[in-house]
Amino acid sequence: LGASAAFRPGTRAARVFLERNPYVAWEAQRQAFAHPAFTGVVHPHLPHWESPADDGTPRDDATDAADAHHPPEPTSASRSWLPRVARLGPMEARALPSTHVQTVSASWCRDLDDARAFMRVAADAGATALLCVTGDVSRHAHDLDALALLRAARALRDAGEIDSDVRLACAANPCAEASAAGAADGLQKRKKKSASARLEEKLEAGAETVITQPSVVPALARVWRQEIHASGLVNDVEHIAGIAIPTSKRAAERWMRLVFGETYDDVYDETKPTDETVLTLRRGMILEQLEEWDSMQRFASHELSPDETTETFVKRWIEERAELAAAEALTCVFFPANGAHVMPVTPAGYASATAVAD
Repeated sequence: LGASAAFRPGTRAARVFLERNPYVAWEAQRQAFAHPAFTGVVHPHLPHWESPADDGTPRDDATDAADAHHPPEPTSASRSWLPRVARLGPMEARALPSTHVQTVSASWCRDLDDARAFMRVAADAGATALLCVTGDVSRHAHDLDALALLRAARALRDAGEIDSDVRLACAANPCAEASAAGAADGLQKRKKKSASARLEEKLEAGAETVITQPSVVPALARVWRQEIHASGLVNDVEHIAGIAIPTSKRAAERWMRLVFGETYDDVYDETKPTDETVLTLRRGMILEQLEEWDSMQRFASHELSPDETTETFVKRWIEERAELAAAEALTCVFFPANGAHVMPVTPAGYASATAVAD
């Protein structure tokens, strides 16, 4: 079963969400959202007052602070504070799918009252689901996290302050949460919670759907799915698998950094004490994935058939990787996904998302 077939409405993966990037021009995304395979849109909770980078991706404060221009952060009384689902233009609103998932990030909420107000506005504007995430913990000046957001959202729904049909979703990070990844980081001494314990906490707080980060290291994602399957939680939650479409090695590295956080830097730090587990599972697996980009580029430089250009070959290779990732998540024996959350990020990624959907 190919991922393209799995994406088509009427199959078991009829719930296929496409992420709306506020940093990429709407024209670059419009064609992808017009495709009938995509039945929902995910709106990130991002600092949309920040200027975009030249390639359409959000600026990284750590590396681009010198040339980034930051207007004042919006107040809760301004239109800029509103959730993205409440700020759609007329043409955009008509073009987007009817299912709207609005992300609520604790890192961009001032406190729980601010988060509640954000949720009410999102639900009033037509959000079908609220995706509650902790976000960037380095921004936190409070103890607000995904669990607190889920409990607050459930309380709002129980009290009738948001519609009873609004679904509550949480996030999971399979590659970072898998027990094998915990061993690789040497986190056993910190008594890291198991993947199943993390998910169970979120379900108890009110989550009904889990939307995962992409499986940037497939072997670790398989460990995560097996652990969730063994826990018996598979029947208690809807599983939407994250599918990234990086269009360059640099983009793939950004996804690795996003998924693994600060521990990603350890991959390149040869001076840091390590053991065989770290060497194999962290450096080995990640570098193997990145080496595939180099291998592809070498092949494209020397061994293409006369009727294929480097550009078309690279595009086809990128799309095939996305298809394989989707196919594995949707058809695996352990904790198969009920749908997909496609994250193209760049204009080229949206073009490839359209091709994969075809």
